[in-house]
Amino acid sequence: MKSLSLKWRILLISCVFLLIPLASWLIDSKFESDLERDNFQQTVQQANNLRSFFEQLIQHDNNFRQKLDTNGVKPTLQVALRETGILVDGFSDEWYPYHGFTKRIQNFGQTAELSLVEDQKHMFLLVTVEDDDIAYRQNLDMTGMSDKVELQLDGYRLQFAPLAPGRVAALRQTSNGFREVASVYAVWQELTEGYQLEIRIPRNQIGTLFSAEIHDVDKNVNSAPVLQGLYSFTNFEQVALNSMLSVGALSRLSADDYRVMITNLSGDIVYGYGQPHQDIKGHWRNRLWLSDLSPIQTRGSKVSLSSDELDQTLIGKAQEQLVDEGLLTAYSRILEPLYDGEQVVGALIIESSAINQKLYLRDFWLRMLLLMLLFWVLMVWWLYRSSKDYSRRIVELRDITEEAVSEQGQIRHVIQREEYYDDEVADLTNTFSHLTTRLKQHHDYQEKLVARLNHELRTPIAIIRSSLDNLSVENLSELDAQMLHTAQSGASRMSQTLSRLSEATRLEQAIKSADKHNFDVVVVLRDLTRAYATNWPEHQFEFETNVDEVELKGSRDLFVQMVDKLITNAVDFDDQSQPIRLKLALEEGRLLFEVSNRGTPIEHKALKSVFSLMHSSRKNSGGHLGLGLYLAKLIANFHNGHIVAKNHNDQGGVSIVISWKNKYFTD
Repeated sequence: MKSLSLKWRILLISCVFLLIPLASWLIDSKFESDLERDNFQQTVQQANNLRSFFEQLIQHDNNFRQKLDTNGVKPTLQVALRETGILVDGFSDEWYPYHGFTKRIQNFGQTAELSLVEDQKHMFLLVTVEDDDIAYRQNLDMTGMSDKVELQLDGYRLQFAPLAPGRVAALRQTSNGFREVASVYAVWQELTEGYQLEIRIPRNQIGTLFSAEIHDVDKNVNSAPVLQGLYSFTNFEQVALNSMLSVGALSRLSADDYRVMITNLSGDIVYGYGQPHQDIKGHWRNRLWLSDLSPIQTRGSKVSLSSDELDQTLIGKAQEQLVDEGLLTAYSRILEPLYDGEQVVGALIIESSAINQKLYLRDFWLRMLLLMLLFWVLMVWWLYRSSKDYSRRIVELRDITEEAVSEQGQIRHVIQREEYYDDEVADLTNTFSHLTTRLKQHHDYQEKLVARLNHELRTPIAIIRSSLDNLSVENLSELDAQMLHTAQSGASRMSQTLSRLSEATRLEQAIKSADKHNFDVVVVLRDLTRAYATNWPEHQFEFETNVDEVELKGSRDLFVQMVDKLITNAVDFDDQSQPIRLKLALEEGRLLFEVSNRGTPIEHKALKSVFSLMHSSRKNSGGHLGLGLYLAKLIANFHNGHIVAKNHNDQGGVSIVISWKNKYFTD
């Protein structure tokens, strides 16, 4: 964590916000579990209320009681409750959930099927007939024979005799002939082995009794229509429709909250109502959580039920179940026995699910998650932009600070104040600006101080030296002459010190104003080695290198002056036992220049101070004021080099080493 940059730290902290959706999901799971338990308790309570109601209905409603009677069941037609969308187009693709309610008959070697489905507004009929020769109506006035289907409702008959495949009119016979019933919609379609007729009739036109007949007409050898037969699904009698919407108590229940089923002792569904939470199919977001949008498995296509739980209920033992507990599709199923006095005559099954509330909760969670995600992205983007800006400004401040102050603590330029921003980094920049301004003023004062001292002290020193010279011509005692000599030496040393300080100041100014250009260090050092051998014949000089050519960017004259200072220092301390060695080498991507000599080593505590101003390691400094290595360090820094002094391992000499990083030279 300590090694991470500011922007990465902010990004890492931002990732902590991802724990919020996780925590909210855990809370959501807890709420869903509570919803399951609450729904279960409500379903149990609702089952108890409905059981009491239906037991009273058994006592007072003979028709309802007869529905539960398994001994003399009258013929009825089962009507399924519509659970899926039905498009009246003459095809049966969407009728597959209702196959359990299909009525099949066979006559003249042909099979016919009738399926009935209802909802609150309409009843849907699908008639499928096998017919090897379809005869269509030829006349508009209904004269002649043709294939047709007739429905007998409570008080009237409807005929469907098409002129051709497609939409067919529903014709009602009156005293004035036939008239079309516009509220009935029907489509006739041919099949490979017959035809299908799909009909939609308003429920208020159905009544409670129903009969359906099929007229089969074929053509003979003379192409004349001949009636082959007439057959009915109900033996030409009207039978009662076993409608699941015919009991007022059931129709008043909310079909979206509960599914209620009443069975007799044989497990036949006498009444059934409701398909909970069908509205979830209209929300596309629900498909994120469910592949099958039926929270409770459909029972609409079943006419009877059989299960261990139902068997237990029919012997008087109520059953309570929470199916798929913990899952999104969990639902409550309560089975209560229905009594007629002391006798069990049927069972009440009520099912309910809290999936709607769970989906609403998840929908809210999803919305909140998306909103939080958008907020988190914007926040991270803003934090990243801010941290990146802060990092850039801090790096810029570091760079200009390194450029403003040299390794010797000299101020190259003053850091400018930050006027655009008003924050902590701006305050730090302004503080550095104020600090560099004060250091610059102090440095300028020191530079001017040397010039002022040189200017102000030379005249008094000249007067002192003149007065001492005048005293030296007189006859003085030995003690007075010795004191006079000491005073003259001090005045001479003071004058020499001022001269060297002025020289150092002039060199510093010359370094600041010097132009930089590339020059070959190998050529310069070879020429200097030959010159040094001529100037100091009593000393030996050697030049070693492992490169043929290497260039530095700087001042050739200043570089020569730096090497002169190093060689002068080496000559002063050389014991002439071995040659003074100049070595230039490339090692591990760095350029090293070393001047070494044999002689007295430098004290360990003085290795870092030998490059300081006015420092001298000579026991008898004489005219030396310790400016040589100081000036050499100034020039080395000007050429982006790092200079150090080190003793030889055998304590028999000293080396001055200057090194350059690979970005400051070209080989």
